Amino acid sequence: MFGIRARAKLWDEILQRNCSSTFSPKGIFKTSRSCRHIINEKQDYLTAKSLLIFRKKIKSNAAPRKITMGYGSTTSPESSVINNVERDFTSLDQSRVNAWFLSSPLETVMLTSVILNAMAAGIIFIFSNTIMPTLATLDPDVGIYVMNTINDIIVNPLFVFIFFGGLMSAYPTVSMWKSPDKFSDPARYYALATTLVYFFGQFLVTVTQNVPRNDALQAVDSKSEDGVNYWTENYLKSWVAWNTARGVFALVSAILGALSLSLMRKASKK
Repeated sequence: MFGIRARAKLWDEILQRNCSSTFSPKGIFKTSRSCRHIINEKQDYLTAKSLLIFRKKIKSNAAPRKITMGYGSTTSPESSVINNVERDFTSLDQSRVNAWFLSSPLETVMLTSVILNAMAAGIIFIFSNTIMPTLATLDPDVGIYVMNTINDIIVNPLFVFIFFGGLMSAYPTVSMWKSPDKFSDPARYYALATTLVYFFGQFLVTVTQNVPRNDALQAVDSKSEDGVNYWTENYLKSWVAWNTARGVFALVSAILGALSLSLMRKASKK
């Protein structure tokens, strides 16, 4: 059960929801008939609730007034008012609960994309922040061997899904742009942005910059002078720089996807 203050706050939300066109910036409702009716119900409820609490405090033995309802049942006017508004509170509370659940496949796909983008950004961050600086402290031949081993092991179905699965945001993006009347402009533009940023900033950078350097590292002789120079002068600098760049793009893409997801339930105002 809610207290009087909590109930009054919920009433204000119901009033603002049902009378949004007549709600002034100062919080005063204009006197339209429908809104006056809702305001009167609110006042009746608060008065009835206060009266019941007052009666309980003074432990009055007087029986409350009864009114006859349908099918011969009786109830007090105070209880009648409270019961009439209970449905409004239940509906409002249920809508709040439903807001935490995904209501469509598009939201599910977008949420999955956001999670995968964030996971990819985390993997990339670990390499730039920890793994590569550690390998740089080792002897070049050891560092090359360890990095080549990592590149061989890391390419597996699970890694590929996590690293590139964020591109599934293209599905809700296309769906929202095909139905502009059902989704707000910010939701559609954020969805388009998260897909493009991840494609150009993470996927293409990986394919055109990092993977070729991995292949070149596999081909060098780790004990030769050329191999050592490539490791110290090229790979540890350019590969790490591009790796950091794609990590930033992956993080930005995750944020854009989250913004789109948060706005997907808002219909277009057109």
